[in-house]
Amino acid sequence: MKDRHVVLGTAGHIDHGKTRLTQALTGVNTDRLKEEQKRQISIEPGYAPLVLPSGMKVSIVDVPGHERLIRQMVSGVSGIDFVFLIVAADDGVMPQTKEHLAILDLLGIQDGLIILSKMDRADPDLLPIIEEDLRETTKGTFLQDAPILKASAVTGEGIDSIRRTLDQQLPLIKKRKSDAPFRLPIDRSFTIKGAGTVVTGTVQSGSAAPGDELQIVPGEHRVKVRQAQNHGKGVPTVYAGQRAALNVTGVEAHRLHRGQTVIRPGAWNTTERIDIRVRSISELTFSIRQRSALKLLIGTAEVFADLILYDRKEWKPGEEIYATLALHQPVVAARGDRLILRRPTPAATVGGGEVVEPRAPKRKIHPSVTEAIRQSYTSTPAERMLRILRDHLLLDGEQLAQHLNISTEKVAEELKDLQTKEKVFPIGSAFASAESLDALAQKTLRWLTDVHQRYPMRDGAPKAEWISRFLPSVGAKESNALLTFFEERRQIRVSGETIALFHFAPAIPDRWQKPVAQIVDRIQEEGFTPTEWNRLLQEAHIPPDPGEEIKGFLTRQGILVPLTQKLLIHRDAFDKAVAEVKSAIDQKGALSMPEAKKLFALSRKYLVPLLERMDQEGITRRQGNQRVRA
Repeated sequence: MKDRHVVLGTAGHIDHGKTRLTQALTGVNTDRLKEEQKRQISIEPGYAPLVLPSGMKVSIVDVPGHERLIRQMVSGVSGIDFVFLIVAADDGVMPQTKEHLAILDLLGIQDGLIILSKMDRADPDLLPIIEEDLRETTKGTFLQDAPILKASAVTGEGIDSIRRTLDQQLPLIKKRKSDAPFRLPIDRSFTIKGAGTVVTGTVQSGSAAPGDELQIVPGEHRVKVRQAQNHGKGVPTVYAGQRAALNVTGVEAHRLHRGQTVIRPGAWNTTERIDIRVRSISELTFSIRQRSALKLLIGTAEVFADLILYDRKEWKPGEEIYATLALHQPVVAARGDRLILRRPTPAATVGGGEVVEPRAPKRKIHPSVTEAIRQSYTSTPAERMLRILRDHLLLDGEQLAQHLNISTEKVAEELKDLQTKEKVFPIGSAFASAESLDALAQKTLRWLTDVHQRYPMRDGAPKAEWISRFLPSVGAKESNALLTFFEERRQIRVSGETIALFHFAPAIPDRWQKPVAQIVDRIQEEGFTPTEWNRLLQEAHIPPDPGEEIKGFLTRQGILVPLTQKLLIHRDAFDKAVAEVKSAIDQKGALSMPEAKKLFALSRKYLVPLLERMDQEGITRRQGNQRVRA
């Protein structure tokens, strides 16, 4: 357990002894600001290290208790694993005791202790009443069965008991998941003379070390870690669950602020729209209407957000709902991140919950959306992966990890299982779901069927047209991999730059077969001096448009050889001419134009294009005024 990192937070009403108790446990006064020390109240969260008798290291976050400092309080407790709910023995349960408890419950904190502080000032006759009130206050919350410990920062009473209890309970709490890439919500940024910019926060996931190149968002600042510290001591690496200070280069401190996030570049995206599961506080005396502007507190960020409801017109006290928040400013959010919602004015905590989908799409208002968000909330990583691949045809492992906010190793495990079940298939270096591939295949087959019906004499459709129509944002490599995938399943056939249905064969429509056969026979009879194509069409009563299609079909099939746009000769005649030219060249070493004219007895109208066609097909080549074998 010595290597485990736990963050412990304090909570409770103002002046109930949170800071004094923290100092008694750690020896650190977390009121670092002059104003805090002068007024003897906490304004910003303070931080202190605690080493338990077992050697386990704990970071304590001491949060402000004043009702006007709820934002700072939420910022402080957003990354904690364990909590002290501190109540002064001479004061009892107070308004911020209840509000802090409600916020902790909404944030999903599951483990903690109740501490009756200031026992040196307690009235023994009132203690049973205060304890009974505490039990009633915590009833139905995560602290309803928590031990109540008594302590005094003045006399030292109970301090060792708290340490021993922590040693017993902290090993039992759920371990923080850290397989996602590095993420640290910033709670402070400042400059140290001689060192430069420093940012601090609680590492939410992953790890970082000196030399790492990181990114700070929103703002897109690229930085490099110069030093990493944990509670003032240099460390080779900071891990999930640790308090961390990073000395970074590449940005000035005044450009940074609480609410930004330090991330592994490319591993996380900012978002301005999130799906949520939230519960409102049952003691509220008001409801929240559709499109109400609320304050969203998530991580260390605070932004305005519009609440979008799909199955109701208002959110009533005590209700759990699935909804969407349209943020006024971008934040970094991941599935499962806890959040608090507050009414701006008059200020009040409304409710809280967690992120279901950090990059929610825009949708029409309909009750079915609520059910879709609910299903997303209960879905497994594999189900989420399939849903993402439905929305994005092709994604590689790193992109999937970014969408799912999990490690690439975890993505690889899920993909392996899904491939075994044939629910996902590799396409080049990316992956696609069977559902998306089937949908694309059906669209492609319908489109090709239509193309074949409209152009039955063509070999198929241009590959480039298929890509621009169905895959405008997909690269050539992945597009070709998709075509190979469909061809291997005998759905399509690829021939060069043309695609067709797998079993399709071009053919002349029945209505034109007889006149076309007559045209082909005539061209064959005419040998090296065929009638011009347009005249043949006119005599056969074939319109120009189908006439062009017929010409293309006959040339692609190798029945006719085009000499010019107007002149086509039969393949037999062309092959005969080729044989005669080759023979003449073999005998004389070359063939001049006068010799060719004598050989074929043709006018330049036919002779020149005939010889040029042989050049084009790589049979001969010009050498001065003669032709030789290519």
